[in-house]
Order: sequence, then structure tokens, then C-alpha cells
Amino acid sequence: MDKPMDALAHIPGLPRVARVGTLQPLRWLARGWEDFAANPGPSVAHGLILVALGWLILLMCSTQIDLFAAAVSGFLLVGPVFAAGCYKLSRRRASGQRATFDASLDGALKNGWSLARLGLLLAVLAIAWVLISRLLFVQAVGGVLPSVRDTFYQTILDWNYYEFLVTYLSTGAVFAVVAFLVSVVSAPMIFDGAANTRTAILTSIKAAGTNPSAMIVWAALIAGLTAIGFATLLSGLVVVIPVLGHATWHAYRDLVR
Repeated sequence: MDKPMDALAHIPGLPRVARVGTLQPLRWLARGWEDFAANPGPSVAHGLILVALGWLILLMCSTQIDLFAAAVSGFLLVGPVFAAGCYKLSRRRASGQRATFDASLDGALKNGWSLARLGLLLAVLAIAWVLISRLLFVQAVGGVLPSVRDTFYQTILDWNYYEFLVTYLSTGAVFAVVAFLVSVVSAPMIFDGAANTRTAILTSIKAAGTNPSAMIVWAALIAGLTAIGFATLLSGLVVVIPVLGHATWHAYRDLVR
């Protein structure tokens, strides 16, 4: 990890990245919850919008299991960009300003082009994962993909494709790690006007590489909370998404100096 970090350290224009403790992500999450509790109305509104978008994506992809499975993870890949409104709420609360939904929408549009470019990159990752997911499923079931509505449980319970499951989960993990490295602090950094897309992404990778143990804890928290959200048929994400959005803002403020 040292050599890549040394290379990033010599790129001009990158801000300094702080080292944090392994359990610091728990504090980010606690601060995110405090921001959510202080502004439940606008925070829940953002959660409802994103959950509605998630339901739309899942309904569009519900006919085949490969698209359904990829859509679930692909939705999460682009999540950091859609949390920009929560960054605004956290920043206004920290400065003692009134945090409203309208103000958060204005914040989401701030530096919109740079955020859109980051979103495009994450969307490309999501689309690539959808295509690879389909190829893996086609190869595993011999070209006839089962319907989610008719055979979902039979597909999951009756399959003996252990090799497929290992390959599928490992490949998905690679995409998740790449998306995580790219987006740890890049979206709030762009929103804050502190950097363009390229600088924000490189800084995000640098922050993750500088704090590997904290990043493992942070990734585990994100994965665990989003799993709970999906286990509740997305309804839990109404709270989980804004809390993680607020927490991501605090992660950025702690890591980037």
C-alpha cells in the first residue's frame, strides 16, 4: 500500500489526508444519526426520494434474477452522489443555520457538473457490473435465466452452483471495493467546492489507503446497514440512506484537511 500512497503523495494539488483511529467510523455514524435526529423531516424526504428511485429500478429489473441482483448492488454504487442533499443539511447544522429541504436541494445542485461526472463514473461501474452479472448467470444456468417472480426461491434454495456463487460474490466484491475507494470522500469533497472530480477521486483513494483499518470498519458498517435496509424491502433505507449520507460528510471533514 505504501508505494501507491507515495505516488499519490507526489501528485500536486492533493490535500493532506489525516490518519484516524480504527473505530472512528462509529463516531461518524453517531454524528450522522445526530444530524438525522436534528432534521428528521428533510432527511426522511431525501430517503423517500432515493427509496422511490430504488423501487423503480428494481421493478424495471424484476423479470430476471440476473438483472434484479445486479440492480440491488448497482443502486448502491451511485448512492454517494444522491446523498449531496444530506451533506448540505449537515453543513448547515454545524454552522448553526436552519436546515430545510429547499436548502438541501440547492446544495445538491451546487457543483452539479463535477458531481454529475462522478455519478457518471459510478454509473459506468454499475452498468459494467450488470453486464458481467448477466454473463455469469447465463453461464451458470445454461442460457435460460429464471424469472424472479416465478422461481426466485427455488433458484436460491435448489441451486448447487457453489462455484458460481463464489465467482459471483468475488466479482461483485471487486466492483464494490473500486466504487468504495472512489467515493469514500469524493462526493462531499466536490459538493464542498474543495476539488474537481479528478482531485476528489484521487484524494478519496488516498484517504482509504492511509486509513485501511478504519476503511474496513466503515465499509462493514455501510454493508451491514444497507443489508438491513434491503431486508425490510427497502423501507429501512428511508432512514439508513440519509444517516449514511450525514455520516459521510463527517468522514470527509475528519479525513481531508
